[in-house]
Amino acid sequence: EEEEERMIERVHGIDRHKQFSTISVLNRQGEEVQFQGACREFGKYVEGLGPTDAVVLEASTGSFWWADQIEAKGAKCFVMDPRKFRIIKDSWNKTDKQDARNLAKALWVHVVTGEFGIPTVYKPTGVVRDLRKLFAQYCLLNRQIATHKNNAQAIFVENGVELKKELKCRLFAAKSGLELLKEMNVSAASRVCLELTLQVLWKVEEAKERLAGEILLAGEALKSQVELLISIKGVTPLIALAFLADVADVRRFRTLRKMNAYLGLVPRASNSGGKSRPGHITRESRKLTRTILTQCVHHVAASSESLDRYYRELREKRGTGRARIAVIRKLCGMMRRMLLSGEQYRWMDRGLYEKKLRQYERVLKRAKEERPAA
Repeated sequence: EEEEERMIERVHGIDRHKQFSTISVLNRQGEEVQFQGACREFGKYVEGLGPTDAVVLEASTGSFWWADQIEAKGAKCFVMDPRKFRIIKDSWNKTDKQDARNLAKALWVHVVTGEFGIPTVYKPTGVVRDLRKLFAQYCLLNRQIATHKNNAQAIFVENGVELKKELKCRLFAAKSGLELLKEMNVSAASRVCLELTLQVLWKVEEAKERLAGEILLAGEALKSQVELLISIKGVTPLIALAFLADVADVRRFRTLRKMNAYLGLVPRASNSGGKSRPGHITRESRKLTRTILTQCVHHVAASSESLDRYYRELREKRGTGRARIAVIRKLCGMMRRMLLSGEQYRWMDRGLYEKKLRQYERVLKRAKEERPAA
C-alpha cells in the first residue's frame, strides 16, 4: 500500500451531484493543477484516470458503483464518510467549490505525509450490495402490504363489520377473498374500494414472493454461510441472508458490541452526576436485521430451555419490547460466533435442519426455473 501511495502523482477531490461534479486536482507538491466547477460528463473524466491517480468521493447514492469504475482504471479510490469528515461537516463556507478543494487537500495530506486519515466507509462486495438493494425493495413491499391490509380493515370498521382472525385470513387470501367479499354487508362504494384494495394487495404479495426467490438467488454465493446459520431454530435462509447483507463481513467488527451498535441493537447511555441511565436503542444504523429478526424471536427463544427462560423472565421484568431486543442481541452474537468458528448451532434440531435444507434447495431451483431468460 505504501508503494502504491508513492506512485500517486495526482489527487482528485470530487464533490459529485446528480447533474454535475465539482473536481479539484492537486499534484504531488499540493498545487492545484486542474479545477472543474461543473463536470457534466463524469464518465469521460473517469476514463482519463490511471494508476498514478488517487480519488476521494463522498458516500452517497451511486458512490460504490463509481468507485468500482475508478478502481477498474487502476486508480486508488476512497469513499469518504461525510458525517465523520469534520472539515466539511463543520465548515462555515460550505460550497461545492470549497468541498471539492477540502477533499483534495485532505487526500493529499493523507497520501503524501500520512499524517491525516480519511474517514472512509466500508465498501461491501457486489453480492452484498445486490442483496441490500433487493432487501430494500422487499421491505418496501412489506410496508405496502401492511398499508393495504390496514386500509381494508378500516373500511370494514366504517361499515360496522368486525373481522375475526379466521375471517381475516380467508378475506386476504387470493383464492377466497372476492367470493367472501360478496357475502359481506358493506356499502356499494366500500365494496368497490375493497375489491381494488384486495386486487392490489395480491399483486404486491405475488411480487414479494418472486422477490424472495431473487434474494435467495442473489445470495447463492453465500450458500455455505446460510446453511450454517439456518441450523438455528427460527432462522430461515431469508433471515440468514438479511443478517449477512447487513454485516457483510463479521471479521470487520473487533467486538460483538461494535457489531450490535452497527445493527442498532445497543441502547443509548446517559451519564450524569455519577449515574448511568440507559435509553432507547440507537436507530441511526442499519435496521434490516432488527426488523427481520423481530418476526422470529419466539421461535429462536424456544430453541433452547435457557434462552426461553431468559426471554420469559426478562419479558416479565422489563416488558416485551426490551426482552425482544435482548434476544435479538443474543441471536446476533450466536450467528457471529458461528460464522467465525464455522460450527453449527449447539441445540440444533437435526430433523428440522434437514427439512430446511431440502426446502432451501427447492426454492432455489424453482427461482432459477422461473427467472426470465436473459
